[in-house]
Amino acid sequence: MAKEINPRLAFDRLFRSQSAAGPASADDRSILDLVAEDAQSLKSKVGKTDRMKLDEYFESVRAVEKRIAFNTKQRAEENKLPAAALTEIEALDKRVLAWSAARNDPERKRMIKNIRNSGDHTEHVRIMLDLMVLGFWTDTTRISTFMFGNGVSPKNFSWLEGVQGAHHEISHHKSEKKSLEMYALINKWHVAQFAYMLDKMSAIKEGDGSLLDNSMLLFGSCMRDGNSHNPRNLPLVLAGKAGGTIKGGRQLVHKKNTPLCNLYVSMLDRMGTPVKQFGDSTEALVGLDDAGYGGNA
Repeated sequence: MAKEINPRLAFDRLFRSQSAAGPASADDRSILDLVAEDAQSLKSKVGKTDRMKLDEYFESVRAVEKRIAFNTKQRAEENKLPAAALTEIEALDKRVLAWSAARNDPERKRMIKNIRNSGDHTEHVRIMLDLMVLGFWTDTTRISTFMFGNGVSPKNFSWLEGVQGAHHEISHHKSEKKSLEMYALINKWHVAQFAYMLDKMSAIKEGDGSLLDNSMLLFGSCMRDGNSHNPRNLPLVLAGKAGGTIKGGRQLVHKKNTPLCNLYVSMLDRMGTPVKQFGDSTEALVGLDDAGYGGNA
């Protein structure tokens, strides 16, 4: 599935029918309606066969949108969302509107016109994380992935105190002291955002535990070190108890050359979708529930 980086569009897909703004909101217009003018312009420049193809495409997209809207409304009615969740949805809607307004402010645009990928994006990230938490809480979705940035992203982190430059260039630190210090500050910021999400989930009561107790969240990277592009011995954090099937509060050190996909096999099993193999896995990763763990801890 294609990624979505716009909080407004992500919120609308998940929660628009559950928000007080309701279906009549201007923000609830079909994606096709938002690009109708461009679509008509394109249709005027192509031949009859291509116009027919465009019409078929637009109709198929609109049909999917209608199904999404119907299913979202139906889930809301069936699940009878708790009042606290609905209140949180309304609060997040307002934050998304405020974020969107700030992004579109002419004065702000002038300030960053010549600065590519710069500026503190903590609020943007936290809105996206809150969207995921709300999605889990309301059972709107049970699976979500999030990337802090594209590979080789030139995102500038100079807004962090003590950092001067972009994450990618700083990750090629050449073991220089100053670069390593800035690299650590950027990594600390990333971990802090993950901790923010965990705190939110642990505060949401669900049965005898919390939303976090009934979830799994994997945090990490495909590289151990950006300078050497080392993909081995990855430091990963697996948070949550997965309904009591994961024992937390530990550091597990597995044997050398253990495939990361072994962990994925174990996670898929806990999600009710067991597989014998995934990618280059050799077996399910042992020790998550502490039963018969034979590695170093």
